[in-house]
Amino acid sequence: MGKRFWVSLLVCVNLALLTGIMLVSSSPPMALAQDAGLGGNYLIVTAEIMSSFDGIFVLDVKRRVLHSFFYDRGPDKLVYAGYRDLETDFRNKE
Repeated sequence: MGKRFWVSLLVCVNLALLTGIMLVSSSPPMALAQDAGLGGNYLIVTAEIMSSFDGIFVLDVKRRVLHSFFYDRGPDKLVYAGYRDLETDFRNKE
């Protein structure tokens, strides 16, 4: 077993390690949503409103109501903007 054998063996090991690193790092981990406990009754989403306000939408899954808030930077407070009854909004109109 000469020098040429050991060099080719090390090249093969390096290629195998490089392939393993590429396979592990190429796919991001899967994100899973968890629906557990009373926290599962609400869903919160942030949004930008008219490029000048930050908004928060809170979905009450149990009551099927969407609440909206926006952050007013002037007085530095969160303002309740209103709600939508999703049961009424998405009712089948036949």
